[in-house]
Amino acid sequence: MLRCTFSQHVLTLMLIIAFGSIMSACGGAAPVASHSPSPHTAAHSPTVTPLLMHSMRVDVGGYQLYVRCMGQGSPTVIFDAGLGEDVSTWDHVQLEVAQFTQACAYDRANVAPSDSRPATIKVSAQFVARELHALLVNAHLSGPYVVVGHSLGGLFVQMYACQYPREVAGLVLVDSTYPEQASRPAAALGPTFAKDAKQGFPVEGITYDEVLSMQGEVDAMKSHFPDVPLIVLMRSRFTASAAWSAAQYRQVWVSLQTDLAKRSSRGQLILAQNSGHFIQNDRPDLVISSIHEVVLQVRHTSTISGEKKPDLSSVMSWFQKQSPYPALW
Repeated sequence: MLRCTFSQHVLTLMLIIAFGSIMSACGGAAPVASHSPSPHTAAHSPTVTPLLMHSMRVDVGGYQLYVRCMGQGSPTVIFDAGLGEDVSTWDHVQLEVAQFTQACAYDRANVAPSDSRPATIKVSAQFVARELHALLVNAHLSGPYVVVGHSLGGLFVQMYACQYPREVAGLVLVDSTYPEQASRPAAALGPTFAKDAKQGFPVEGITYDEVLSMQGEVDAMKSHFPDVPLIVLMRSRFTASAAWSAAQYRQVWVSLQTDLAKRSSRGQLILAQNSGHFIQNDRPDLVISSIHEVVLQVRHTSTISGEKKPDLSSVMSWFQKQSPYPALW
């Protein structure tokens, strides 16, 4: 959702986008333009190019998915939200990324304004990846892409990268689900973990057992993960749980995210200081700078990240002083 700290131009921009989506639902894409630069970009650039924006609902095989695009340039950045979230989780980040390249956020099936997936379809990580692929093809959004995923959306973009490796030029994973995120903590923390993890399902028509199956799918495809620029953002703000000790969950969570960064020889693990699970809300600046760094690497341009990239030893040292809060998905 929109944050109360947004400037008035962002609120106006979102209203324009909402109007565009209404128009697109009546017959196609509705491109609009905004001439209001973001404060972040205006402070760093004397000239700001007006944003080119459009939203549309795209057929992916008898039902439609919603996609919202801003900006121009390549590579196109594709945003995938966490379970139960929609494109609004990327509002601030997408606006800023659109200042330097085309940025598109989409809603998966069963997340309005996208259509519900037909009940006859058995959902899987591979099927969600195929839906995204159909969306990108039918929306005429050319790759290769930089894909950005938060939480379970991170698992889905990992599958997309494994299934369509030539179409992925880079990844940014934002406190992402890991293929062993259920099995490894359950083994370390006991049956209470699995019991707590099942609470709240189904979401988006997806059951807990289907999430476990999806994790297995992605793990089985890990050998197909492309060796491309990869930034894994890991949260730093945790609270304790009565179900497990701080030390136990700390060890599991850091291990999961570290292994995720090792999927590519060009992977980096970045600790998001002062952030919980929703890093795109708590530290949008870090998400933006990480995407910018990957985009520049894809463009074969070197850059200096604004955030220190700790090695595993420094991450572990920092976590010795913290208490964990399990971001399950």
